[in-house]
Amino acid sequence: MDVVSKLYCKIWQKDFANLPVATKELIFRHLQLTYQWERTDKTDREMLAHMSAMHCSWGSKQKKRHFNGKSLDDAIASVPAGVDSSDWKTMCDMWTNGDERRVAERNKQNRATQSMTYRRGKTSHYQLMNDFSNMHGHNPYRLELFKMGRCKDLADGSESWVDEESRRRYETMTQLMAPSSDVDAESHTPATPEEAFISVMGKDQPGCVRCAGSGETLSTWYKST
Repeated sequence: MDVVSKLYCKIWQKDFANLPVATKELIFRHLQLTYQWERTDKTDREMLAHMSAMHCSWGSKQKKRHFNGKSLDDAIASVPAGVDSSDWKTMCDMWTNGDERRVAERNKQNRATQSMTYRRGKTSHYQLMNDFSNMHGHNPYRLELFKMGRCKDLADGSESWVDEESRRRYETMTQLMAPSSDVDAESHTPATPEEAFISVMGKDQPGCVRCAGSGETLSTWYKST
């Protein structure tokens, strides 16, 4: 997939869902020479999101190897293999002066102050969801994705959370879904996994769905769940 993404997409492109329809069809046609799957709106969206994550990861590696710590002239001269020199110059200019630089600085500050650290490295949400589906036979709820990204199962059967705040929020979600043992249990309706997640984490902002990956929006997420 990474070869196909480099063939049809510039290094600075991040969200393949926003590519022209003709380009997306070329990508799928190329992939069908190697892979076989039943094309639906959902699988198309998931594949584009997965390729977007792979492409962004590849671009980040090129920045680390060929741009960071160098002067602009030296960085421009250090063209990665498989990247057009004019495209690389454009990307270097964007990293130096454009919105890319402001986003990088903002992300750096956020990583330094965030209270709930993501512990899956560069493993995309879509890879996590696919692995979970293969293991459990159903798509994960967001609270399950929340746990996967912040908790590790240890060999002795215990769990290791990245911080106490993450553990506390997850326990609150599970408590909201549990049947009540009080005398008023009949009037208590356990929350669904989605309701519990929103109750603890808050409502999502337009254009963003927490713990669902960058390719999801409110309309696509609730259409597929």
